[in-house]
Amino acid sequence: MATGLGNRIGYGRTRRPKNLGGVDGTEAVTATGAASGAEAGYATENQRFLHMFIDTSVQNENRTVTVYGYNYAFGVWTPLAETGVAGTAITIAANNSQAHKIVDIAGVDRVYFKINDALHATNIFFAACSTF
Repeated sequence: MATGLGNRIGYGRTRRPKNLGGVDGTEAVTATGAASGAEAGYATENQRFLHMFIDTSVQNENRTVTVYGYNYAFGVWTPLAETGVAGTAITIAANNSQAHKIVDIAGVDRVYFKINDALHATNIFFAACSTF
């Protein structure tokens, strides 16, 4: 599992998205299994927006990433819901294409990316967070 921002302390308020995987250009880790424990996924450092990009055009794949959130106060992982759309999980999908999506994750301490099937090495998934 990815540890994400655990190695990068102190984002504070950010205007520009900060890559969750590390330095700019680093892919985020997706997994086909369930999130487990308070250290799975990536720390959000209380950022407000999650930026995601997926590209499956090189390998002609149909992939969907579902975003799970963790709140230290509750101690559980759950699929995050689209703001204002109860019961609709936050996902990003690409079928032999590229997709970019920005969602509000205010108050979520960690995020985890569950994919329906592993990406091939030629396909990519990026994730970043920002305050504004």
